[in-house]
Amino acid sequence: MAQLNDCARALQKARATIVLDHPFFASPMLKHGMKEDTTIPTMAVTNDGTIYFNPSFVATLTNDELVFAICHEILHYLSGHGIRLGDREPERWNVAGDMWINDTQKRSGFTLIEGCIYVPGSADKTVEDIYAALPEDNGGDGSGEGQGQGGGSTGQSSDPLAGDVDPSGESDELSQAQIEELDAQRKLDVAEAAQVAKMKGKLPGALAAFAAATVDSKVPWWDVLERYMTERVKNDYSWSRPNRRYAPEFYLPTMDGVGAMGEVVVQVDISGSISPKEIEHYNGHIKAIVEQCHPSRVHVLYTDTRVQKHDVFDKPEDVEITHRSGGGTDMRAGFDYIAAQGIEPEVIITLTDGYTPFPENTATPSIWCCSTKDIAAPCGETIHFTVS
Repeated sequence: MAQLNDCARALQKARATIVLDHPFFASPMLKHGMKEDTTIPTMAVTNDGTIYFNPSFVATLTNDELVFAICHEILHYLSGHGIRLGDREPERWNVAGDMWINDTQKRSGFTLIEGCIYVPGSADKTVEDIYAALPEDNGGDGSGEGQGQGGGSTGQSSDPLAGDVDPSGESDELSQAQIEELDAQRKLDVAEAAQVAKMKGKLPGALAAFAAATVDSKVPWWDVLERYMTERVKNDYSWSRPNRRYAPEFYLPTMDGVGAMGEVVVQVDISGSISPKEIEHYNGHIKAIVEQCHPSRVHVLYTDTRVQKHDVFDKPEDVEITHRSGGGTDMRAGFDYIAAQGIEPEVIITLTDGYTPFPENTATPSIWCCSTKDIAAPCGETIHFTVS
């Protein structure tokens, strides 16, 4: 019993450290949770992001090492390593994933556990390329691509986190529809994680690059936006009151089961480069999304270098975005406008071609739906879209 109490205390401290020092990992950790499992040797993660831990293993780690281990598992989930396995050899694929993750974590300031695989430069490659370069025997004889930290090889003989992806082997049983659903959810989690870390000014370059490559994918922009907004409705977490499991020593945010969103601002770039076709394409999707989220009010701002028109809709089903023509472009004007008006939205969604000055940061979560692929906002989250 004493060991279990020590384990719980260690996990509480590590989770608090992650929330404060590594916010990129905080939202997926709080959303998907952790469960004890004495049948696994150390730690493991499932395809839906749940982390399993053996308390005996947790007891052997320092706080920095435990923080590393938890975030290591989260990166397996956020990278979709389980659902990307396909027909590959599981242990070899796990090694390739560990090599990429550990180099990424090392670059992001983590302390690796002794014996974990560490091959500098792995973060610059894809896991598929790393896998292809590993010998078929998984490098267990030390003949692999590089040696692990502490003298271990790229094989599994000395790695304490070996075999930590999809411990139940459920990936083999997933249908294509289930894989697509899990993939869409984990990409949403990456987008949210990056936004939280950006707002706190704690998004290391290696993780920023990973998030950009993950979110800027083939997933339709409206699907990403819909999942982002509906997740805020279902699983938003707040610092407004402490979670009793961690108080008074550890103050972690609580999950708020809010049934509806607060106010939402939709800002439309009305510079000459925004076409009626783009507005038509955008209008139907955004209307369907806000109807699902039940915001208390929707503000639609038409902005060029200033807000030219401000429409207010108290019913989501009444939201209508129309095409308007304007002059130059400065989407910062909309953010200044809502601050001056005292509007405090839950999220600001901006439709733009991207040829605008951007704010360096925003106090409110911001989503930029951008029709120019090579442009991304320096703050908030950018979702690229094309009009066919």
